[in-house]
Formats: sequence, C-alpha cells, structure tokens
Amino acid sequence: MALSLQDIRGQVLCDDYILNYYSVDSSFYKIRPKCVVIPKNVSDVIQCVKFARKSKISVTARGGGTGLVGSALNSGIIMDLKNFDKIKLAKNYVTVQPGVRKGKLDQVLAKKGKFLGPNPSVGPYCTIGGMIGTNASGTRSLKYGSMIDNLLAVTVVTGQGKLVSLTPKTRLAKSVSKLAKSVTNYPNVSKNSCGYRLDRVKDPKNIHKIIAGSEGTLGIVVSAKLRIYNIPKKKTLLVVGYNSPKLALHNCQKIIQLEPSAVEYIDDYTMRNFGKKFPKSIKCLLFVEFDGNIQYSVKQFRKISDGTILYKTAKNDTISKWWALRNASLHYSLKNLLAKQTTSHIIEDATLPVEKLEQILPVLSKLKRKFNPVFVMYGHTGNGNLHVRVSVSKNKDNVDKIAKEFFAEIIRLGGTITGEHGDGIARTKFVKMQYGSKTYSLFSKLKREFDPDHILNPGKIIS
Repeated sequence: MALSLQDIRGQVLCDDYILNYYSVDSSFYKIRPKCVVIPKNVSDVIQCVKFARKSKISVTARGGGTGLVGSALNSGIIMDLKNFDKIKLAKNYVTVQPGVRKGKLDQVLAKKGKFLGPNPSVGPYCTIGGMIGTNASGTRSLKYGSMIDNLLAVTVVTGQGKLVSLTPKTRLAKSVSKLAKSVTNYPNVSKNSCGYRLDRVKDPKNIHKIIAGSEGTLGIVVSAKLRIYNIPKKKTLLVVGYNSPKLALHNCQKIIQLEPSAVEYIDDYTMRNFGKKFPKSIKCLLFVEFDGNIQYSVKQFRKISDGTILYKTAKNDTISKWWALRNASLHYSLKNLLAKQTTSHIIEDATLPVEKLEQILPVLSKLKRKFNPVFVMYGHTGNGNLHVRVSVSKNKDNVDKIAKEFFAEIIRLGGTITGEHGDGIARTKFVKMQYGSKTYSLFSKLKREFDPDHILNPGKIIS
C-alpha cells in the first residue's frame, strides 16, 4: 500500500507498532488499520481519498485519539492530521486547521484576551478537527454553545476527493437544505450529537454546520472558521450541596434562568473522592458559575436555590482548582470502578430537556433493580447533559440490554442518546431508534451526496 501512495509528500506508515498504536483510542474498542497516512498538505489529503476510493478501502480522519466511542477507528487507512496545525487569528473569529490542539489554541487566544466557547475536559489533548467531528461542547456550553453554534465556515475534502468550501452557492447547499426541510422529529434539547444535524441546515446559508457532529463521514475537515469571545473580566463559582439528587436536578430549571456560564452536577460517589469534608446530609453537588452581572446573579441564586452554598470564590486560580478537582476525582472514581468491573462508554452522554432531568432517576433505579449495575453520574445539567457511566461485574451482555432500555426512556422523554461525544461504534446501532426510519433514510441520502462510495469512516452514524 505504501508504494501505491508513494507520491504523497507526507508519511505512509505500515509498521506493526504504528498500526497497533492507531488501532485504539480512548474507547474500549480495538481495530487494526491497513496503514496510517500523515498528510503534509491538502493535496496529500485529496490524493489519499482518491486512492482509497479507487481501491475501495476506507479513510478515517484522526485527531488526538481522545474519543470515547471509537469514532477514529477503522480497518482501512487512518489519516492523522497532526501536520495541519496552523492558526490565524482575527478580531472575533479564528481560522484553524483540524490538527490544532485545543490546549495550544487556548494559549494563543489567551494572549489576545480571547477564548473558544466549547471546552471539553480533554481540552489540552483533543484537536479542533475532532471537536468539530463530535460537535463537542463541555462545561460552559450552557452559555457559549457547542461547536455547531460556533462554526462559521468550513472547508472539507469529500468522499469523491473534491475540495469544497461549504457555502450557500454550492450544489451541496441546495441538495442538503432540500433534505433538511423534510425532518421533523429532532430531540427537544440544546445540544445534540446524534445523527446528522439536518435540523440546523434548513437555510442554505448554514450548510457548513452539517459537518459538526458528522464524525468525518461526510468530509475530511482541512480548515475551519470559529467564533471566539472576550475572556470575562470576572467570574464567581458557587459549590452548592443538596440533600438529594432529585432536588438538585429539579433546581436546575430555575438556576438556568439566571444565565450562568456553567451548571455542573457531581454525584455522591465522585464527590467523596474530592478529599474535602462535606456534611453527611449532602448527597450531591452543583457547580454554578457566573461570568456576567455577578453580584445580581448570586443574590438571585440565593433566593431560588434549594441547596446550601458550601463554597464561594471569585479567584480565578481557586475556580480553576475546583474544576481540576472535579476532573481528578472523576478520573479516580472511574479508575476505581474499572479495577473491579466492566465499565462501558455507551450511555454516558444522554441529554434531556432540563425540565425532565429528574425523571432520569427512576429510570436508573429500575435498571439497577433489574441488572444490578453501579452508576456514576455527573455532567452539564444546565443543558440537560448527564454523563452516566455504567459498570457491570459479571455479564457483559447486560451493558447492551441496559443501553437499549435506557435509550428508549431517553427518547420517550424527548432527549438524545448523545449530547457531545458522538455516535461512534458504540451508538451507531441506536441512531435509527433515535430518529425513526424516515429521518434515517434522509441521513443515508445525505451520506451519498458527500460520500457516494461510503469510504469516509464507514460504520459511523450510518450502519
């Protein structure tokens, strides 16, 4: 295969240790590719895609390998875009290539007093291309949106090997918006990474947004224009304790009316690994962060809160330490479970309408009685995104059974099976369940518009 790609200016790698490295990401899956291509420029990307199309093998773009559901794994060519690392800063937007690490972009933007809204917990390591692919968001998406909300323009290489800037005047814009006008049954949530976001491209001027959440199945991103914001001059974080999860989740409805920048839920299991003393009556926490109209917001919060403010800080370094503590304790909690049981990334990213958040509790209780799993729950409850990690000690088949029942309830409640992590290998088989046959058939038509031979990351979103 290396000889067939000999004209590529970048690298074509087929060594065993290289293939083994690229056979895994941060999920529990392992798929050995045929080779790894590290393109040097756009011409390399185009040539690789054309070769793959002619040879009838797959091409899967890869960023930082931080995905939880196997989105960057496949058996054909893995294309590592790490050489695409250019950043061009303007006043209110930044133009970046897909291989740029979020951590590097943060540093560049911070020097100019700017930041990118979406902030995944793996920010130092994930890439912009991967973030676009999964429609990533993070803790502050409540105020600053997901990648789809901040994606202003994009250029991709399609499955036909064509370099396309997705603008309203392209042929694709007309055909995609026509498909989009037929969709009706999208979940009633503020963030959604399941399927293709046809609901956001009914107007041809938004054609570029179809790439957000598409997991490299429609085109390989080579450049993107992203909205950026001024870094807030002040922030305040409230660490609020609640006597029950139901009380905390119910309270989120009122809290979001105050327009906080973040509302994060942390369960008892994770909280107890903080290394801090909390009253025994406290069963869970909410991290509530404000970065605008702070004095008024905190005053109003005290009026509507059903919890107890345990800590309050306006110091940036202390705020950062609290968020780091949350991330570290969560990692420790999951590591503890992994040592004892089988922990799967499959139901870890469901999102509900905020007013229905508390209804997830009886769903989990029912599953616990039936399958006896251990659940760790945390997440961005300000926009209904709950990360539920499920661990089972014996029968691995129970994970799929739990997922099927759990997703059925999420869909019944008007939610989505994934809010920010994408479908990947883990959830692609449930996409049709989420949307039904009619919308799923539109997804298939959309895929053919961009990738008629199904060579771009096959087996993701459309199975």
